[in-house]
Amino acid sequence: MPQISIANSTTETFLPPPYAEPHVRRQMDDLLAEVSEAIPPVWPLKDYVAVNPFMGLTQRPFLEARTFLKLFSDCETLMPAEYFARQNATGAFSIDEIEAAIEELYPESESQSFHLSPRQVVEQLKELDGQENLRDQDDVDQVAAHGNPSRAIKTIAEHADALSGFNWSEAIVDEISRHCSAHYDEGQAVWKSPWSDLSLFQAWRSAASIDRNIESLGLRGFRQFVSSLPHAPDAAIVYLLKRMRVPVHLWRLVLLCQAFSVPGWSFWAKYQDQWSDHDQEYQGMDLIALLAIRLAYDVALSESLALEIDWDSISHNESASFQTTADQKSDDAKLRFVLLRATEIAVRDRLLQSLSIQQHWHDSSLWLTNSNASNSRKLAQMVFCIDVRSERIRRHLETNSEEIETFGFAGFFGMPIEFVKLGQNSGDSHVPVLLKPQFQLHEGLHETESPCEQDAIKHRRLIRSWRNLWKSFQTSAVGCFSFVETTGLLFGWKLWARNAALSNKLNDADHDGVTAEDSEKLGPTLRGLNHQDITTTHQADLAESMLRNLGLTEDFARLVVFCGHASQTENNPLAASLDCGACGGHSGEPNARMAAILLNQSYIRSALADRGIVIPADTCFLAGLHNTTTDEIKFFDLDEVPASHKGDVQDLMEQASIAGRHTRLERMPIVSSESQNAMLRRAKDWSEVRPEWGLAGNAAFIVGPRSMTKAANLHGRSFLHSYDAAKDPDGSVLETIMTAPMIVAHWINMQYYASAVDHHHFGSGNKTVHNVVGQFGILSGNGGDLMTGLPWQSLHTGDEFQHQPLRLQAVIAAARSSIESVIAKHELVADLLSNGWLHLVAIDDGQLYQYSQTGSWKTIEQSREPVPA
Repeated sequence: MPQISIANSTTETFLPPPYAEPHVRRQMDDLLAEVSEAIPPVWPLKDYVAVNPFMGLTQRPFLEARTFLKLFSDCETLMPAEYFARQNATGAFSIDEIEAAIEELYPESESQSFHLSPRQVVEQLKELDGQENLRDQDDVDQVAAHGNPSRAIKTIAEHADALSGFNWSEAIVDEISRHCSAHYDEGQAVWKSPWSDLSLFQAWRSAASIDRNIESLGLRGFRQFVSSLPHAPDAAIVYLLKRMRVPVHLWRLVLLCQAFSVPGWSFWAKYQDQWSDHDQEYQGMDLIALLAIRLAYDVALSESLALEIDWDSISHNESASFQTTADQKSDDAKLRFVLLRATEIAVRDRLLQSLSIQQHWHDSSLWLTNSNASNSRKLAQMVFCIDVRSERIRRHLETNSEEIETFGFAGFFGMPIEFVKLGQNSGDSHVPVLLKPQFQLHEGLHETESPCEQDAIKHRRLIRSWRNLWKSFQTSAVGCFSFVETTGLLFGWKLWARNAALSNKLNDADHDGVTAEDSEKLGPTLRGLNHQDITTTHQADLAESMLRNLGLTEDFARLVVFCGHASQTENNPLAASLDCGACGGHSGEPNARMAAILLNQSYIRSALADRGIVIPADTCFLAGLHNTTTDEIKFFDLDEVPASHKGDVQDLMEQASIAGRHTRLERMPIVSSESQNAMLRRAKDWSEVRPEWGLAGNAAFIVGPRSMTKAANLHGRSFLHSYDAAKDPDGSVLETIMTAPMIVAHWINMQYYASAVDHHHFGSGNKTVHNVVGQFGILSGNGGDLMTGLPWQSLHTGDEFQHQPLRLQAVIAAARSSIESVIAKHELVADLLSNGWLHLVAIDDGQLYQYSQTGSWKTIEQSREPVPA
C-alpha cells in the first residue's frame, strides 16, 4: 500500500508549464488514447443500446482483464464464491463440469496451475453453502461495501475519506454530476446553463470558478484554484499530474482510476466523443475534459488537506509496462473462474443435447432432408427477430400448426432507416448501433389521403404547442407554487385513470390529429426515397440482400410476415432497454413494414426475378409486431391484403392468438402472475417494476437451420438466427452474422452479465428511485453518478437471480474452415474468442467442436442421457 502523510505546513506551489517539452504532448496524446480505449460508451435513454461495459478490455484474457481492473478500481467480473455454492447446491453444475473446467482452463502443460482437485472444490462449496445463508442482494452489497482494499491506485478523495471521516468521494461525484447534468441537458431543465454552448471543460471551469458549494463543504480556495488551471483540458491534465508529483509511468493508471471513480459520466463522455453528432469546438474532448475535472478536485483536495502520496512505494510494486498477471495467491479468483466455466459447460452441454444434430451430411455440408418437413406449401412463413423472447412464441406457432414456418433474423430486417414520424423533420435510427442509417423513411397516410395527412400534421403541431405551453406554466415561477392546489383534482382523475388501466388511451400521442379510422392506415411510406438517391435499383438491392441473408430465396408461402417486436410498459425511463437491440433500442415495426411494402411492389419482384429470386404471384408480404410484454401479435396494413388472401390472414391471426395464449401460460410462473389477464395488465400498470423480464436469462446464440432447434424447448434463453450453410458457399452470409448479430448478442449478454456481477458499478440500482436527468439518463435518487446498466428488478426476482450471469455460448452450424476464415479476417471476433469473452461451438459434418482460446478445435462427445426438464 502507498504511504500517505499529512504535511505540517502548506505544500509548496508547483506550477510547471504544460507541455514544456514537445515530447510530452506526443506522449500525452498516446496516453489519453489508451485511457479512452478502456472506457465504453453509454447511449441516451431514447436510443438505449446494450453495450459490453468491458469492451475496452477484450484485447486481454478475461481473468487478466479482471486483474488489470483491480489495479485502479473496485470493479468486479466474477460472482462471489457463495453464489456458486448456491448454484451447485441446486444442481446447476456437478463435479464432472468442474473437472472439465479445470482441464480446459489449466491444462497440465501450462505453467499456470490450479491447486485444488475437483473433489476439493466440491467440498469447499459445501462448506460455503453450509454457512449462513446469505441472499444475493447481501453478496452484491458486500462487494460494494468492501471494495478492493488491496488496490494500489486510489483517488486522493478515497485516501481523504479514510483519514478525515468525511465522504469526499461522494461529495465530488455529486459535484461532477451536478455540472454534467446541467451541461448535457436536452430540454428537461427550465433554466438552461449559461455555459452550455461551451465545451464541457470550459463550462465547468466557468461555473466552478464562481460556485461556492464545494468550498462550503471544506475544500478551501477551490474557486481560485480552478481559475489558475490551463484553459485546455489536456494541458490541465499534464499540469495537475505534475502538480501532484505523479511519476509519468503511473499516469495511465492514475487517469483510469479517475475515470472509474465516476464510471457513469465517463461512459457518457465517451459516447459524446465517438457517437454523438453534436457540433462543438472541442469535439472528441469530452472524456479528456472529464478526466481533467475529476483530477482537479483531487489535486485541490490534496493541497487543502496537505495530503502527500508516496508514489515511489507504488512504483516499486507495479512495473511501468503494466503487464498484469492473474496469479494472485491471496485471491480466490481462480476458483471463481473455474466455477464460472463449470456453470457455462453445464449450460452448454444441456443446450447441445437438446438440439437435433444431424449425424450425416450430403455432398459438402448439406443437411439431410428435415423429417418434419412437408412437401406441401406452407400457409405462412414468419420472420422474427433473433431476440430470445421470440423463441417461445415461434415454438408455439410451429407446434400448434404445421402450416406455419418461422425464421430468425436481425430485427431491423436489413432496412437501415431513420424513421421520421408524421409532421417531424427528423427521427430515430432504427438500426444496430454498429451501422448508420442510409436514408429517412417517412410516416404518412396512403397517397390518396394527402389532404387528410396535411390536416393531421397541422393538428399534431397545434397539440404539441399547447403541451409545451402547459409544461412551461407548470414549471414557471407563477405556476409552480400554486400548481398542485389549482390542478390537484385533475391529476387525481389522471391517477385514477392510470390505476384503471386507461393510461394507454390517455397517453397515446402517436396518432394525435388522426382519426381512429385513418390511424390504421398510418405507417411508413416509400415517398421521398428517390430524392435521397434511394433508387428502385437500390431498393431492389436491399430486398435481395435481406432475402439472401435470411436464406429465403425459394419455396415462398402464400403469406410471408416480417414480425418486429416492441415492449409495452408505463412509467419506465429504461423502456428502450426492453425494445429491439437490433433497432437501437426502438421498435422493429417500421423496418418490418418497409420490408413488406418493398416486396409487394411489382418492380421489386421483377428486379429480383432477374437476379434469380422468383417470388410467386400469389405470395403476399405482411408486417407484424410482437408485443413482448403481452405476447400478442398485431398485423398491419390489412386493408392492402387482396381478397384472395383474406381467409389466410384470418387463419394466421387465429393461430397467432393461440400461440400468444400458450406463450403467456408458459411465462406465468416466471413473472409470478396468477392469470393471463394479470399479465396483460402489467403492460399498462404504471407502478409495475417488472412488466416483463426483457432478455434476462440469455445464454446462447444459435446459427443454423430451424430443423436443428425446432424440437427443442430453449426456455427463451437463446438468440436464434436462421442460416443454411449450403446456400452460402462463399461464407459471406456467415461473415455478416458473426460480425454483426453475434456481436450485438454478445453486447446484450455482457450488459446483463456485468449488471449482475457488479451491480454497484455497472447496474442502475433500485428502479423505484430512478430519477431522469436531462432527458438522456438516470440517477439513483437525487444525486450520485450517472446510472448506466440494468436495474436490480430486471435481474432478480427478490428471491433469486432471474438472469444467470454467463458468457454467451455461440453455436454455429457451418464448416470449421468457414468459421476460421471469419475469425482470421476480423480482429474483434478473434479477440472475443481467444480471450474468453465469448465461447464458440461448431457443428461440422454432424460433429460438435469447441473452439479453444488457442485457436484449435476440441471434439465434444455427445451425451446419450435424456435432457433434464
